Amino acid sequence: MESQIGYERLFDPEDIFFSTTDTKGVIQNTNRTFDVLSRYSRDRLIGAAHNIIRHLDMPAGLFRLMWDDLQAGRPVCAYVTNRALDGLDYRVFATVVPLSNGYLSVRIKPMDAATQKPVEKAYRRVRAFERDLAAHAASRHQIGEHGAAELAKELEALGFDSLYEMTQVALPREVASLVGAGVRVPAVASGTRGPVTRILGAVAAIERETNVLVYELDEYMRLIVAMEAARGAIVAAQSRAVRISRLVSRDVGAGDRARFLAGQIGELIEGADAELDRLPDRLHVMNDAVTELRFAVALMRLLTLMVGRFARSILDGSEEDPLQSLRDLHEALESGFAGLAPALRVVGAQAGELDDALRTVTSGLDRAARRLGHWVDVRGGNGVFGSTAVVTEVSSLASQGFPEVRPLAQLAAECRGLSLDYNASEADRCLAEVREALAELS
Repeated sequence: MESQIGYERLFDPEDIFFSTTDTKGVIQNTNRTFDVLSRYSRDRLIGAAHNIIRHLDMPAGLFRLMWDDLQAGRPVCAYVTNRALDGLDYRVFATVVPLSNGYLSVRIKPMDAATQKPVEKAYRRVRAFERDLAAHAASRHQIGEHGAAELAKELEALGFDSLYEMTQVALPREVASLVGAGVRVPAVASGTRGPVTRILGAVAAIERETNVLVYELDEYMRLIVAMEAARGAIVAAQSRAVRISRLVSRDVGAGDRARFLAGQIGELIEGADAELDRLPDRLHVMNDAVTELRFAVALMRLLTLMVGRFARSILDGSEEDPLQSLRDLHEALESGFAGLAPALRVVGAQAGELDDALRTVTSGLDRAARRLGHWVDVRGGNGVFGSTAVVTEVSSLASQGFPEVRPLAQLAAECRGLSLDYNASEADRCLAEVREALAELS
């Protein structure tokens, strides 16, 4: 159901747009929602360039960045304001993925205002910059190129290294909002049979499978964020450990026993220090892997919703040429699911390596702390024989221990304990079921 505020047309979360284009952006197929909200007839849209609905306030640099990602084989998302034939504006969150012979685009109602609003403000600044370029006789190519560079800087100021990074963050949020608004794969009517019913049953199973993954990946991200926050606290512990190692190794007054203990302490602290030095990179790599996975799963959920909706349209006659749309959507689904299982294994392995590394750190520092106690005793730090300034400092540092490391290690163990439950063979079975049903419908 649509409504209007001023010059903007609003629509419901249930109203999902769909179109496909060739490699040059010429529209090949649309759905009825797109036709109705754009106020163009299907005949007018098919064969037209997709920029038929482009709003003049949208920066050329955005579309340049989108094309760059698509031509590199990457999916892309963006907040886009379009203009309908009757002059009204409508805002969408667009997701575009490559197909074998073009591109598939799904647009939904944008609901993540925390991301959308600052991004749209950045668009306005970039568009003003582009208009200034045009006023100085810049060519369309120059405007797109310089606008893309300006938008990249704006996105970086918002915390995104690129449009693709914004894509990875924004899609899971928007799809979660869509699902939170109650948009689901249409239910199979009881007692019905046939290929359409099989398609709906298969995509409903995929929807359940990906729902579980979304929760688990959200937990991974929560733990990674917590580990990033806790990492700052261990800098002091790491610095303290390194200081202790240097002090005991340079204590010229140490006897044989003290030197032996100092060697062990230095070796243990050196191992822990090396692992802690690698920790930022480990967390960064794991964050990137989980972010990629969350995006991939969100994309699968969105495409699954679309397959379900087009399958239902075969029964209720609400779409024209739903079979071709289903084939395109199924192609995108199969492509996405093909890389899901390997990516899940990578994240699981990274969680295991992180846990092993922090176990090494906590074990090494615990053992070093015990030897430090012996070293202090041998060096007279117990107060019986007196102690040097070095022994006094080591004793003071050692008494603090390394408690900052343990919470981080516990988070890593919790992360490893998460199970990314995903049945790849069941997903393959469901996709094959859709493929076979489509063949029957052809």
